[in-house]
Amino acid sequence: MRVTAKEVARQAGVSASTVSLVFQNKGSIRPEVRQKVFAAAAAIGYRPGGSAAGAAQPVIQLVLYKKHGKVVSDTPFFENLIKGISDRVQALGYQLRITYYYAAQDAAEQLRSLQNSRPAGLLLLTTEMHTRDLDAFEALGLPLVLLDNWFPAKSCDAVVIDNLRGAYHAVQFLIQCGHTRLGYLSSKVDIRNFTERREGYLAAVRSLKDPHNDSAQRIVRVGTTVESACADMTAYLATDPVLPTAFFADNDLIAAGCLRALRRAGYRVPEDISLIGFDDMSICELTEPPLTTMAVPKERLGALAVDRLDRRIRGETGGETIRLLVQPEIVVRASVRPIH
Repeated sequence: MRVTAKEVARQAGVSASTVSLVFQNKGSIRPEVRQKVFAAAAAIGYRPGGSAAGAAQPVIQLVLYKKHGKVVSDTPFFENLIKGISDRVQALGYQLRITYYYAAQDAAEQLRSLQNSRPAGLLLLTTEMHTRDLDAFEALGLPLVLLDNWFPAKSCDAVVIDNLRGAYHAVQFLIQCGHTRLGYLSSKVDIRNFTERREGYLAAVRSLKDPHNDSAQRIVRVGTTVESACADMTAYLATDPVLPTAFFADNDLIAAGCLRALRRAGYRVPEDISLIGFDDMSICELTEPPLTTMAVPKERLGALAVDRLDRRIRGETGGETIRLLVQPEIVVRASVRPIH
């Protein structure tokens, strides 16, 4: 038996006309009423379009926040993340709408446009965000889940990579391969993901318990693109430094750029120096040699965020706020050499 809009209205405690306006994205419906209608529809299995003529599917809005664009860009990482979001949104009966938010442009106009689109909930890519940037999105009063960053001062659901543990395991892998003189290829862009990876690197270095080991100080700051990382690494190599036997890199693009610089300078990878990256982007299989890395389940990351937002929209969270950590796993290729 088909579920009707009248049953949704009864479940939500609103009029049938209000339900119609919500699913047609019309009228000045308060966010809390709109959320109540979507939650009632989800609870009783109402799918607009079949039961209500001319109705539209409820919308999940993915907002890609760009503060500077040095990290959030059209890379395979974010393409795979969005695919996971899109597949899960469709499976749950929503429509996905994707928009960019540019911090350097008119904030009021962008927020007004977002509010006028009346989504059922917001999925906010917060990779390049700082705490204060979130205030305006919270003020919209919509169900909200953060993706790829979290803020200790905010009570918002977040689905993120376990960066600290992932970096720790990456460096522990190097140590297990016999490398004790280590180095860190650190991004010049300061975001929480990289800060946590730095903490993971330093925690693993401390496990060496060698008072004479200088791995904690052997940190090379480089750009976030292959080209800028290569240029910065080339400049560093020109100073004739005492190199480690292995480097951990903040991500695969940095690792690939530094690998290129090392090879141009006459170093062999992994015979002279080993490298391990982070993210498992497609570039890992295109480098020479192929890059060992920590694989982030990018599609799963996106799907988990959608699942949590769906529960927010339905009102099924029990009042708690959660942070879901997705654990990366190592993918061993040819850029690390055991030196036991």
